[in-house]
Amino acid sequence: MDTIRNSDATARTSTGTSRSDPAPPGFISAFDFAGGDAIRLSWDEARRAIAGDGITWLHLSANDDTVESWLEGVTSMPDVAREFLNGEDKRPRVHMGANFIYGVVADLELVAAAQQAASPGAREANRATGALRFYVDRHRMITVRARPLQSTDRLRHAVLEGATFRDTVDLFAGLIRALNETFVDRIDEIGDRLDDVEEGVLENSHANWRTQLGDVRRRLVEVKRFIDPERNALTQLVTRRLEWAEPRSMEALVQAIQVLNGLGGGLEGLYERAKLLQDEIAAQLSEDINRKLLWLAIMSALLLPATLVTGIFGMNVAGLPGTHDPHSFWIVVGVMAGCAAITILLLRKLRLW
Repeated sequence: MDTIRNSDATARTSTGTSRSDPAPPGFISAFDFAGGDAIRLSWDEARRAIAGDGITWLHLSANDDTVESWLEGVTSMPDVAREFLNGEDKRPRVHMGANFIYGVVADLELVAAAQQAASPGAREANRATGALRFYVDRHRMITVRARPLQSTDRLRHAVLEGATFRDTVDLFAGLIRALNETFVDRIDEIGDRLDDVEEGVLENSHANWRTQLGDVRRRLVEVKRFIDPERNALTQLVTRRLEWAEPRSMEALVQAIQVLNGLGGGLEGLYERAKLLQDEIAAQLSEDINRKLLWLAIMSALLLPATLVTGIFGMNVAGLPGTHDPHSFWIVVGVMAGCAAITILLLRKLRLW
């Protein structure tokens, strides 16, 4: 496994003396991949390396005026790319130049494990999305974000654990793979919850799962809302390809984008399953309502003759039969029971019950 060598924290000037400027808050990390080894750079070394011919990854925060001012002075990047990195565009997109690309990808925000343990709602906050602006050319990849994101954190840990990359396009492919892993975790979580809902609905306990299905559908829509534009933006790298990229690195990038497209297809499948479950719940609710209405109709049919008889004998008029006969009450009850029996037989014969 390739080793990771931390470079000296002190930068040497041309006169031989040592000078080290304090790293601004917006400097997150930087790596040089010279010779196959990942070398972690200080702020001073990163500023020099970004203007050189090595393979460098510089990861920055957008919440720092010092970083923004420094980016404006990086002459090794096109003007349009510098303005874009310092901008506030959050919509997934990719722009291709003659020998560089830049754009935005959407990612899930990173919530620290300590924060998740301290706050029950931290997992909900982990669903928030953030924008990662990037620039890639032959010698450098620069990423800028406003809030910590999961994909760059995965890629940074992979580099620290010994992952190596041939060039910046291969490094960018690693970033897309890390983004895919984030999406896989999110989609798998939604799929597991959808499996639970499906099992509950098929057991006819739909009343207990309606709320949870609504939450699952909301999560699906959230992920679908930002993963679809991202797929469309990155797909142009498959159709147009980067002529200046090394073929193997370009193939790795294409494969990573194809995996992202496959995840989008899987998300579509989950969305269709959720719609079918919603239809199943609606059908079960309709069946329950129809069953209850049937019982109400049957009870009404059974009570209708009795209601008619009691209404007739309840009239306070002269000449009503049986008013002086001690057996008339039981005769009337028998008539009502007979009418109910005849009604039941008719319902059975007509197959209405």
